[in-house]
Amino acid sequence: MSTRAREYLATTTLSGTRWRWALGALKALAIYLLLVALAALFLLPFYWMLATAFKPQALVYRFPPDWFAGDLTLENFRVGWNSLPFARIYLNTVFVTAVTVFGTVFSSSLVGFGFARYRARGATVLFVVVLATMMVPTSTTLIPRFILFSKLGWIDSYLPLLVPTFFGNAFFIFLFRQFFRSIPQDYFDAAEVEGASPWALYWRIAVPLSKPVFVAAGLFAALTAWNDFLDPLVFLNTVDKFTLQLALSSFKSENVTALHLMMPMALLAMLPALLLVAIGQRWISRSLAFEVEK
Repeated sequence: MSTRAREYLATTTLSGTRWRWALGALKALAIYLLLVALAALFLLPFYWMLATAFKPQALVYRFPPDWFAGDLTLENFRVGWNSLPFARIYLNTVFVTAVTVFGTVFSSSLVGFGFARYRARGATVLFVVVLATMMVPTSTTLIPRFILFSKLGWIDSYLPLLVPTFFGNAFFIFLFRQFFRSIPQDYFDAAEVEGASPWALYWRIAVPLSKPVFVAAGLFAALTAWNDFLDPLVFLNTVDKFTLQLALSSFKSENVTALHLMMPMALLAMLPALLLVAIGQRWISRSLAFEVEK
């Protein structure tokens, strides 16, 4: 091959490489621009709520709306906070969420550990039955549960919200089972040789090695309990026992046109959930990665 031919091939190859690089860069730019546009679209309602929460009342109802109002005030938070006993309601929600997280994580991890580490006749069928309960809508069991708790005298108390959490959750049982199965069996065999009991296997081996799934399950349970509206609506009647979502609904019905009061309270209810997701995102990703691998 002549020198000129070699130079031509080299130039052609270099041009093709540059063209492919430019095409790839354009595709990446287009994808990033699309993602930014979608993110802005989804963040727009949050920005509107944030802006409305801090706007003076006169600017909230201005038309056309003022998106970038310079005047800010905390008066909306003060008036909205004092319109209902929100301090007590916040404590109620924290209490219900904390007990729900403990009950759900503890009971589901025990059941998941049993399914993962012990073999028994009919265990697979029983596990399928547990998973099948995930397909039953909560609304279909609402009336039977209300009748049961009414006969037990638990209406207008936190017992209907808290006691069922100590009987496991199908989704978390599945999550814990998948994660516990990823732990090498040799650890448990060595502990059993040393005389460890089933509880010791769970508490001293499974729990320390499963921090990601415990944190992820706790976060999921906390978000579910924090945002729960249906059960408190059905089982709670006294305002002093309300949780945040139920209080916000009651607040909305009384102040249906008072956006300058509703938005600050909704923002205060949303912030803990946002903080939980931001803090625990990497733990959720890690636990779900183990589940996918299994």
